[in-house]
Amino acid sequence: CNGEDAPSFDTQAGKDWLLSNLHDNDVIVTFTKTDGSERVMRCTLQESVLPVVETKSTKTRAKSEDSLSVWDLDANAWRSFRWDSVREIIFG
Repeated sequence: CNGEDAPSFDTQAGKDWLLSNLHDNDVIVTFTKTDGSERVMRCTLQESVLPVVETKSTKTRAKSEDSLSVWDLDANAWRSFRWDSVREIIFG
């Protein structure tokens, strides 16, 4: 699947496919940012990589159906992208 065009994420099956891969692997996602520029991000949702969440925190964000939050492995921070902006998926 390296360098393959991303499947359509307008279906739940497409979203579930990417989520499953993010939970198992590092994934390089190429997407178009809201300002129109292209961004390439190496990210994951592997529990062994994610930071420990403070349970005392009352600061939570509403979950969006239009975007996905992932752990950016290069920035060591949470980032997100819109499902409809994904251009390419590469398994790293």
